[in-house]
Amino acid sequence: MKTGGSSPTKSELLRRNAVGSFLPEVQELFLSDPTLPSEAISLILTNHFPETIHEDILAAVYLDQLPTAKPKRDPRFREEVLRAYGYRCAVCGFDLRLDNVPLALDAAHIRWHQALGPSITSNGLALCSLHHKLFDRGAFSLTDGLEVQISQRVNGSSGLVEILLRFGGTSIAAPNIRTAKPAIEHVRWHRHEVFHAPAGEWVLTA
Repeated sequence: MKTGGSSPTKSELLRRNAVGSFLPEVQELFLSDPTLPSEAISLILTNHFPETIHEDILAAVYLDQLPTAKPKRDPRFREEVLRAYGYRCAVCGFDLRLDNVPLALDAAHIRWHQALGPSITSNGLALCSLHHKLFDRGAFSLTDGLEVQISQRVNGSSGLVEILLRFGGTSIAAPNIRTAKPAIEHVRWHRHEVFHAPAGEWVLTA
């Protein structure tokens, strides 16, 4: 339960295993129309979470994949971000192509589009599909100096070092356009809102 005049932090919610529920009247409405829950879930996913983690969220709550309406995006964003990073992943340098078409390379929003992140190059990173997914899940983030910061909660065996740990502490590739350098305010948003850091691991600097 919220106390005081401020909202609880993400770490506090996690520590308390906070859960939410619908008001009784909303539950009755859902029961009266079997199509409404799917529509509500699709709306929540589309408006609040990047597409890379929709399936993960659905699996976590034991739901099958649902059709979601893709939000409108600025078609220039992807091309401008990929061009700024030379069509290579800013973390690992992945640049596989089929003829001249980049494969499995995305223009990732640092501050999510769903969190009012602007579709501008200073809020974008060129990331391979794997690092895009890991970034959106908070497995790694960036320091103010644009170095890769790995979550202490990441674990595993096969691929852990090769795909993630070996990049810890290294700087991402610099964009070849000065105005495309990641804006610190967006980097800090990702670190605060998405990154899976233990409580007290990082401090938001002025």
